[in-house]
Amino acid sequence: MRKKFSATLIFRVLLSGMLFSWGSAVLMAFPGISLEYDGKKADWNQWQARMETVASTEDWQSWVKTWTAPDEKLQICVRGKTYRKFPVTEYSVWLTNLSDQESTGLVCDFQSLDVSVPVAGDVELRALRGSHCRPEDFAPIRESLEVGKSRVFATPSGRSSNEYTPFLELNTDDRNGWLGAIGWTGGWKTEFHHHGEKVQVKMGMNRTRFRLLPSETIRQPSVVVWERKNLSRREFQTLVHRFMREHKVPRDEAGKVIPPILAVASGGGNKTPEMMLNVLKYVRENQLPFDTYWVDAGWYGAPHEDELYSNCGPNWYRYTGDWRVNTTTHPSGTLLPIANAVHDAGMKFLLWFEPERVQEAPIRMQHPEFCHQNLLDLGNPDALRWIQEIVYGMIEKHGINVYRQDFNMDPGGIWTEIDAQNPDRVGIAEAKHIAGLYVFLDEMRRRFPNILQENCASGGRRIDVEMISRAHSYCRSDYFIGQKPNDAAFLLGQNMTRNTLAFLPFQGCEFNCVPIGDDYGAWSIISSGVVITPSDFEGGILRRAFTDDETRWFQKTFGLAARMKPYWSGDFYPLTEETPATNDVWCGWQMDDPRTNSGFAIVFRRGQAPEETRVFSLGNIDSQADYEVETFSGAKKTLSGKELQAWNVTLPQRAFELIFYRKL
Repeated sequence: MRKKFSATLIFRVLLSGMLFSWGSAVLMAFPGISLEYDGKKADWNQWQARMETVASTEDWQSWVKTWTAPDEKLQICVRGKTYRKFPVTEYSVWLTNLSDQESTGLVCDFQSLDVSVPVAGDVELRALRGSHCRPEDFAPIRESLEVGKSRVFATPSGRSSNEYTPFLELNTDDRNGWLGAIGWTGGWKTEFHHHGEKVQVKMGMNRTRFRLLPSETIRQPSVVVWERKNLSRREFQTLVHRFMREHKVPRDEAGKVIPPILAVASGGGNKTPEMMLNVLKYVRENQLPFDTYWVDAGWYGAPHEDELYSNCGPNWYRYTGDWRVNTTTHPSGTLLPIANAVHDAGMKFLLWFEPERVQEAPIRMQHPEFCHQNLLDLGNPDALRWIQEIVYGMIEKHGINVYRQDFNMDPGGIWTEIDAQNPDRVGIAEAKHIAGLYVFLDEMRRRFPNILQENCASGGRRIDVEMISRAHSYCRSDYFIGQKPNDAAFLLGQNMTRNTLAFLPFQGCEFNCVPIGDDYGAWSIISSGVVITPSDFEGGILRRAFTDDETRWFQKTFGLAARMKPYWSGDFYPLTEETPATNDVWCGWQMDDPRTNSGFAIVFRRGQAPEETRVFSLGNIDSQADYEVETFSGAKKTLSGKELQAWNVTLPQRAFELIFYRKL
C-alpha cells in the first residue's frame, strides 16, 4: 500500500537531498504545479505522493515525483533534474489515467509551473518578441509590474516563439531575479500576478480542459528555472548561455557537442543535378571553407515541370506531404548524384523536409484520418509511423548528415476547432501532436546518433528549450530573405545574435540580404552558423560567373567566419544591453574559449548612433597578461590585459570592429 506523504515532509526531502538552490520561491506554492480536478483546486495533502532519486552525479541529481488523485485514477508524474553547478532545476510533466475502465475526472487549467516569488515592491519583467518576419523580431521587452497588476504572455498561434520567445525574466532588483523557460513547441501561456509581497507565476498550455480516457497518457509542457542571485544581468546571461551549451544542445554518439555549420546552398531542390554540382564545383575550385551543402525545399512531389532558377521554385509548398523525389527534375528518382558528390568532397549533406504539413498530397485521400485539414496528426500513431518510415528512409539512403525541419503554418486554429468539437478534450489534440513531434525527432536521433537536426518554422517561430535541446536554428527570421531598405535586415541580424545568444547557442540566418562587398551587412548577419545561396546574387553560378573580386570577397568573409566558428562553442559575454530595432545604438558581443584564453569580440556603431567612442568590458581577460590582438583589417598589435579589459573603440557611423585575441 502506498504511503501518503504530507507536502511539508516532501519539502524537507527536497531541501536536504536535492540542493534545490532557489527553493524559497517554489516552496511558497509546492509542488510547483496546479490544476482543478472535478471542479476543485487540487489539495495536495489529499493526494498520494511518492518521490525517489533516480540518479546522481557530481553535476546533477535526477528524481521522479508522482501524485495520485484521491479517486486513484489520475496520476501526475514529474521527472526532474536539479543541477549542482548551476542554479537550475528542470522537469517534464506527464498525466496518466491509471484506470483501464473509466475516464478520469475533469482536469482544468493545468499549470506545469505555479509558484509564488517573494518580492518587495514593483518588479521588472523582461522578454523578447517572437519571430514575425519583421524588423522587430526578437526585440527586447522591458516592463514594470506594479502591485495589483497582471501580465500575460501567450502564443495562441500554436508555434512556440511566434508571438513571444518562451524565456521570461522576473527581476526583483538589479542583482537578483528569476528566469523561467517553458519547454513546449506548441501554444503556451505564462501569467505574472503581483499580489504585493509575492508575484505568482504560472506556465502551461494555452487551454486545458479534459478527461483522460482509460489507460491514456499525455505530456504537458516542461519547465526550466534559473535563479539569479547577486549577479548582474551580464553575468547572469553568461551563466545561462554556459548552462544551455553544456546541457541543452545536441550531442553526437560520443557525447560531444555537435558544432555549428557553415553552409552553401543550391537554392532549393528545384535545381537539376547539374546545377547543384556546379555550385559544389565553384566551392571546391575556389577553396571556400564551407562544411555543409544545403538542399532546401522543392525537390519532391509527383513528376512536374518546375521553374529552375528562383529559390526553391514556385511549387515548393504545393507538394509538401508528397515526399517522392520529383523525377522530372531529378531523373534518377533520388538525390544521390549531389549527395554522393558532397560526401566525396568531405562535406555534410543537408536536406529540407516539412513533415507536419500536407498540401496536395496523396496521403490526404488515402488516409484522411491521418490529417486535420493540412496538418499531419503526429498524435495518431499510424500517421507518425508513416512519416517516420518515409523520412528515416530518405536519411539512410542519402546519408543525410543534417536534417532540416520546417513548419510553415500556424496550427493553433486547427487545434481550437478540434477542441470545440469535444469540450471535455480541450488541449488533447495539441498535447498528443507535440509529444509525437518529440518522438519523431528522438527516434531519428536514436537511429542516426550523429545526425544534426536543424529547426525552422517560417524562420524562428519554434524556438523553445525542448527544440533547442534537439536542434540548431539557422533561419531565425524569414525577414532576411531578399534585400531590405535602410539596414533593417542588418539591425535585425545584430539584434538576433546579441539578444538570443544567452539561450540559443547555435543559430544563424540566410546571407542573401547582403550586397556583395558590404562588410557591415555581412558581419551583421554572420552568427554561429550561416548559409549562403550563390544564385541569390543575381544568378551567380547558375546564370553568370562570379568575378574575381566577388570571389575574393567571399573567400575573405567566409574564411573569417570559419576562423570564428570554434569560439561559438565557448562562453558568451554581452558587450551591450539587448538592442532594439533602431539605428541609434551600439551593439556587441564576445565569444571566449577559456581553454585557450582566446576568442573574438565584435561591436557595431549603427548608422545614427551619436556616440563616436565606446568602452567595452571584455570577459575572462587576465589583467596581468599581454594579448596579441588582430583587427578585421588584419593589423596585429599587443595590448595589456588592462587595456583589453577596457576595450576603447572609436568608429564612424555604420561601421564595426572585429578583433581576435589570444593570451601571450
